[in-house]
Amino acid sequence: MKKIDQLFTFLLVPIDALMILISFVCAYKFRAEAFGFPVIYIWPFDQYLRFTLLMLPIWIIAFAFAGLYNTKRKAIAEFGHIISGASLGAMAVVLWVFLFRSDFFSRLIVFYIWAFAIVFTQIGRAILGLIKSNLYILGLKKKKLAFIGIHDTTSLNLLEQIKRNPSLGYKFEGFVSNHDLSGDKFKYLGKTDELENIIKKHEIDEVILTDTQANPETLFILMRSCQENGVIFKAVPAHAQVSARTLQFDAFAGVPIIEFRGTPLDNWGIVFKRVADIIASIIAMIVLSPIIAVISIAIKINSKGPIVYKNIRIGDKGEFETLKFRTMRIEDCTGVQYGGSRAEELENNLIENHNIKKGSAVYKIANDPRVTSVGSFLRKTSLDELPQFLNVLIGNMSLIGPRPHQPKEVQHYTKEQRKLLLIKPGISGLAQISGRSDLTFDEEARLDISYLENWSIWLDLYIILKTFSAIFKGKGSY
Repeated sequence: MKKIDQLFTFLLVPIDALMILISFVCAYKFRAEAFGFPVIYIWPFDQYLRFTLLMLPIWIIAFAFAGLYNTKRKAIAEFGHIISGASLGAMAVVLWVFLFRSDFFSRLIVFYIWAFAIVFTQIGRAILGLIKSNLYILGLKKKKLAFIGIHDTTSLNLLEQIKRNPSLGYKFEGFVSNHDLSGDKFKYLGKTDELENIIKKHEIDEVILTDTQANPETLFILMRSCQENGVIFKAVPAHAQVSARTLQFDAFAGVPIIEFRGTPLDNWGIVFKRVADIIASIIAMIVLSPIIAVISIAIKINSKGPIVYKNIRIGDKGEFETLKFRTMRIEDCTGVQYGGSRAEELENNLIENHNIKKGSAVYKIANDPRVTSVGSFLRKTSLDELPQFLNVLIGNMSLIGPRPHQPKEVQHYTKEQRKLLLIKPGISGLAQISGRSDLTFDEEARLDISYLENWSIWLDLYIILKTFSAIFKGKGSY
């Protein structure tokens, strides 16, 4: 299995080189021919091509410096690395012109090279990734995976994701646990102190520790066993472990200390995110205005009452009113201005009898009888949340962040979960694209805290793209 991964990693270099070559050629043709008149200050193509071949290894080195050949690189950050690599490559071209004082060619070509390189490199890597995913789907030998833990919700959710997404390339071998799971439907491989033998016997490629209560000593022993046998080791983090990125080791007056840093959203990060929210929400409301109009008419025809439903939620600045398209009959909507105490009593009864997240800080009512026919469609497609773009524009929500919860839900937050209130709630988030309502709230909270600790513009872009996929599938909607 590792040889296949290594092969595709190796193929990145020739694929990138080909895409860079195509980018240089397209930039030349675009500058020389796109505007319909000759450019007299441009090299002959054969001379330009020789220059391109000279630049190719320099660009590959620039890509390497940008981290594009790091096997531990996260896919969600790849686009940002491509921009960095192309920018370094373009700087190398400019530097070459300066050092050799060449008559060169149209300076505008440098910009075209940079733009084409970003687009074509992304396309080349996407095609390579698609080939790799389809090889897995077609039955190529997959990575053998084992879980250390029990059949809890976390493990079952991970198994469901593996089942739904064969392109991930995993084959689940079974559980490793000190609890006897031999009578269960999932294969029991043995106890944790037998992990080394289990790895060799079943040729395990990757191990995931799903037990969030494992003590540090056990975690270290398991990790060492995997490392010594060349096996990838991963662990589902507890809340305390999720925050590990904020730790910085330093020295103060000769004494080693640990500083608990802020998050990437401190200082300029929050400014960039707010500017992006304003621009994106304005564009979204303009582009989606025809859909908003159609939905508004459908709601009005389907049932009496207001089109938009207001509900009190808690954000980073306290209580605020969220806006949603109304999906329930008006007399069943909670709140004094709607169904009043009767609606509250009905909701409490439904939570007690139909809550699929019992014991959690939040609730979800299965097969909610209060929902209208139009409302059911809106919830399934998440179109009921379109008015929240106005919340984003106002500033009490963000495009990406944790789900906003009601005051009665926030009251049940644990101390660790209250960290979610440090960031503006979002229309979508890391939890929504990772299983949506199939996740427990504790799992949602860990994902959202991880988002807070690891925020970047590229992570936001990744979540936005994955949100569209989750909406189209219509799975696990809230």
